[in-house]
Amino acid sequence: MKSLNCRSVLVVLASLLLISGCMAGELVVVLSSATAGHDARTGKPVLNLVFTEASKERLRIFNADNLGQMVEFRVDGRVVLRPVIREPVLGVQVRISDPSWTDQAVIDLAQQLSNAPKGEIELRPSSSSN
Repeated sequence: MKSLNCRSVLVVLASLLLISGCMAGELVVVLSSATAGHDARTGKPVLNLVFTEASKERLRIFNADNLGQMVEFRVDGRVVLRPVIREPVLGVQVRISDPSWTDQAVIDLAQQLSNAPKGEIELRPSSSSN
């Protein structure tokens, strides 16, 4: 019985730590890959991101908390991308598009994100509405 209570306390503490990191407004996730591609339906350039499985739940919570909002993707403290979250993220794969993007713009974004030290990308609600 004592080990069950201890295990329950550990689960609650781990959950609180996970949630508190997302509630603080910023989150560090680890990116597995960033590639440029094209939407099969429209032919427009898209940015395909795959995050590590370890980042999946934190990414899901952050995404749900910021649905409909502009967020910043930062590498080494520098804003690389400011998309608006339009739909829930349920897995580790994210697809981002912008009607104004060119093929080269998406290639450059993928490269900047791929070059993040240790694959770490900081996500935070955007302080700018631009």
